[in-house]
Amino acid sequence: MSIGTYAQLKTAIETWLARSGDTEISSNASDLVTLAEARLNRELKLRVSWTDAALTGTISTSTIVLPSDFIEPQSLFLTTYGVQTKLGTFVAGECPIRTTNSVPTAWAIDGTNLQLDSPCDVAHTFIFRYLARFALSDTATTNWLLTNHPDVYLFSALVEAESLVKDTSQKWIALWKSRADEAIASINEIQARNTLVAKLRVDPAIGSRSAFNIYTGL
Repeated sequence: MSIGTYAQLKTAIETWLARSGDTEISSNASDLVTLAEARLNRELKLRVSWTDAALTGTISTSTIVLPSDFIEPQSLFLTTYGVQTKLGTFVAGECPIRTTNSVPTAWAIDGTNLQLDSPCDVAHTFIFRYLARFALSDTATTNWLLTNHPDVYLFSALVEAESLVKDTSQKWIALWKSRADEAIASINEIQARNTLVAKLRVDPAIGSRSAFNIYTGL
């Protein structure tokens, strides 16, 4: 059976619990997926989850509502003038916000908002880079994680069924938990290797330079 969509995942949960057609499972399968994603979003910080969102400020306002799938921020760029200018950061509540409209130069995360250090003098545009959460639904039927690692979704969801299906053998719950833990660890290991390769990459311009001669200074 293929597990590549939200509907297929919920069907697989019923099948693996040997409860096909059981309304107690089918009516709660979406909750099991949501609970599984809550754990996955906490424990998986994947390069594919970093996304860029185009945001627009409002004149005389110093806040912008964060994207609904926001988990954690990376950077904010001002794009109003045709170039990406990286803005500085500050800690919300510890830095004064200018009261006069101007061009923002720094930002912070404050609750559910992106806080700028000044109200916008025009409707400035920004690119906000942030970590987005996995959130399957009837309209968002698949994502990179489900396509490439359906096992981590399935076993994480099955573990969440422990309190829902009380007659399920504990050995199966333990097995599913072990499989979920192994999948999460494996994905994080792959992510760590990819990050290491990126950090070790050398600028070609540096590598193409000739050796420095200590005698001639050239």
